[in-house]
Amino acid sequence: MGVTAMAGYLVAEYEALTRLIKDLSECAGGMRSTMAELKDIGPEGSGSDVLEEACDDLQGKWGYGIKLIADATTGLTEKVAESGRLFQHQEDEIAALLRSVQVDRPGQAEL
Repeated sequence: MGVTAMAGYLVAEYEALTRLIKDLSECAGGMRSTMAELKDIGPEGSGSDVLEEACDDLQGKWGYGIKLIADATTGLTEKVAESGRLFQHQEDEIAALLRSVQVDRPGQAEL
């Protein structure tokens, strides 16, 4: 996963999140392009009655469902990307706060 717990803290693994976003995006695009290609073959054009009937049957039974899955995958991709941006923003804020903290070291106090 993109976020892990470590010693009670969350750690965002940005490389894993980036790969997940890319994979999800490619998955949604692949589903859409495959269905479009099958539609282009459609009930006519392949030269094989059996293949044309199978493509038409697949489109009729699975086209709507595949579209819903691809849409959900796109939505999930956007949410994962948004989560990554939010984690990065939080880490940046925390790092800035930590840099602003001044620690008195023993033996180095100003007079």
